[in-house]
Amino acid sequence: MGKNVVGEIAKAVVIEYDEAVRGKMTTLLRQIGFAIQEESSGQRGVALAQRAKPDLVVVGFGLPDIDGIETIRRVSANLDAYVLAVMDISEEIEVVLAFDAGADGYSPKPLREREFRARIDSFSRRQARINQMISDRQGSAVKVLSHGALRLDSSTWEVHLDGVPIVLTATEFALLHVLMQVPGRVRSKKELARRVSLDNDDLEHGYVSDSDVRSIEVHIANLRRKLGDSARSSLWIETVRGVGYRLVNDPGSY
Repeated sequence: MGKNVVGEIAKAVVIEYDEAVRGKMTTLLRQIGFAIQEESSGQRGVALAQRAKPDLVVVGFGLPDIDGIETIRRVSANLDAYVLAVMDISEEIEVVLAFDAGADGYSPKPLREREFRARIDSFSRRQARINQMISDRQGSAVKVLSHGALRLDSSTWEVHLDGVPIVLTATEFALLHVLMQVPGRVRSKKELARRVSLDNDDLEHGYVSDSDVRSIEVHIANLRRKLGDSARSSLWIETVRGVGYRLVNDPGSY
């Protein structure tokens, strides 16, 4: 990747207690082109991330002070960065809690170098799409999607509901953007997982794992909560059982 959305070298903060694992992470990230800063505790890592304002924060679980979930929560509450949790994925509830705290993705622990790199590559592709969107809109009108009281501005990456700003993670924003493009159109979980993970050329046949597909449920649940929505009372996002999700076609009852 090498560059962030403004053409500078992309920055990453790695928060991991195990020195050997942290070394593997930083080596892989440097090979991709990131400038790295690292810390071995959650509290110091959060403080470092707040100072450095990185594009990517990697949080390894098993920290000696605050746990991974709390570290992610503090990072995501104060930064507009992609947050990757590196954790034991055999505990599914921990994965759900990590997404609920604000993680955008996860990679297994013990560290699997190939999968870790694949997750970073997914982040890099997303950043490349952002770069392309910025390039495409230069000299043209700002792209804004509106649906009832909901407004999404893809030029500023802002969402407003009834004029009030809604803070979304990068993944939540990407999901809402897809749903708002064609209100009422059903999007399967697999399609949504592809659209937040893959390049446009791979949308039809690109591989996404079962874990990626399941994670969409958690991201949609978080997105609904931020919109004042729920699965039982679908003001904005409706579940089509056995298929996927769609934006409610008529939000007039809001």
